[in-house]
Amino acid sequence: MVTLLNSRSGAVRPGTLLMLLSFLVVGGFLYWLSVTAEPTEVVIEEPEDDVMVNEVAFADFSGGPPAYVGQELTLRSVAVTSLLRPHAFWTSLEDGQSTAYLLHFSDALQADSAAVTEGTSVDVTGTVMQMSDSILDAWEAAGAFPNEIDRTLAEFAETFIEVTVLGGDGAGDDSSEAGEASESSS
Repeated sequence: MVTLLNSRSGAVRPGTLLMLLSFLVVGGFLYWLSVTAEPTEVVIEEPEDDVMVNEVAFADFSGGPPAYVGQELTLRSVAVTSLLRPHAFWTSLEDGQSTAYLLHFSDALQADSAAVTEGTSVDVTGTVMQMSDSILDAWEAAGAFPNEIDRTLAEFAETFIEVTVLGGDGAGDDSSEAGEASESSS
């Protein structure tokens, strides 16, 4: 057994030398990389705020709202014919029959206390969606229908627009209307 241990004693000397040599090779490689590599600039692209949305003439939209289901679009000068407070309003389509059409405020607009005034025109951007019982139930749970008649009227809508951006002369918020009412009473 003594002979076997003595035969391995010579294998240790080249191992230390090879270990030091490998450290030097790796260190030399890293030095070479740091000298020859070109610095790279990381460019972070931020999404544009002004996303192009499909702007559709209201007369064209009036010709067939179901054709736009699933599309995000912008409609200019949409007349507010009646209110479905506090979450929606009605307009009349330019289809020869003045069919009532429902526009519902998104959760973000509701959180911002968005409001419209009856008899004015607004610009809206939103997604055309198919009406369903589950949507009506969710709206009812959120308090969109002050009375049973409002839900019944909303059930007749085949499609509606979930409004995400509201602009124009008739757009405002409930807080400003409340402030105006308190100023006029004093």
